[in-house]
Amino acid sequence: MAKLLRNALLSAICFCILLTAQASLHGDDSRSDSNSKRDAKDQKSTQQAKSRTLNIENENLAQELAREHLPQLTSVLKQLKTDQRRQYERAVWDLARSAKKLHFAQKRDEQLFKVELELLKAETAANLLAARLTVRDNPNDRSTLRDAVARLRTAKQTKMRYEIDMYQKRLERDQALLAAAEQSLSDFEENTKNTVIDSYQAMLRKAGRKPETSTPKKKRQKTVTTSSER
Repeated sequence: MAKLLRNALLSAICFCILLTAQASLHGDDSRSDSNSKRDAKDQKSTQQAKSRTLNIENENLAQELAREHLPQLTSVLKQLKTDQRRQYERAVWDLARSAKKLHFAQKRDEQLFKVELELLKAETAANLLAARLTVRDNPNDRSTLRDAVARLRTAKQTKMRYEIDMYQKRLERDQALLAAAEQSLSDFEENTKNTVIDSYQAMLRKAGRKPETSTPKKKRQKTVTTSSER
């Protein structure tokens, strides 16, 4: 009976690890272009199926992530590796994806790394407690889960505020670029040296030809007078 409960708990935890990874990655996917996602869907699913096979790199990434930031998963991974190999491989693949995401976030911005890490920790804690409750109801776990959900909500709000701040900075930068472009256009149009004739003369000089000093004069047409006009 104890073994059955342990296996059920491991399966539930593994499922929650998957949910955590998907939720973490969904935040980025939701901001990508929907048309591009549809076009690449089949290719992406094929690549994911191939990359799910266990490899040393993913295993090291998953174990390092658990050891440094998610210690509550260390014993879970060991038990999964012994008792449920297939679930272990799936958990390793998902944790490796989360580890890579954190790595890219850290290279991009230290603040973003902290935001993503706290969100991952909060999601993992809440999902682990939910996994325990799927196996056995416990008042203490319910109380702890409530606190974990509050922490998760705060982490999500923090990430949303970070994204809004980034969008605001990007908007300000784009507005500055727009103002500079409009000023350049105004200066160009008001500059008397940017007339067509001036540009034409400059091109002639560039081609090694002598610029025209003045516009050619029109030839006067001879008028024929009749005898009556004389």
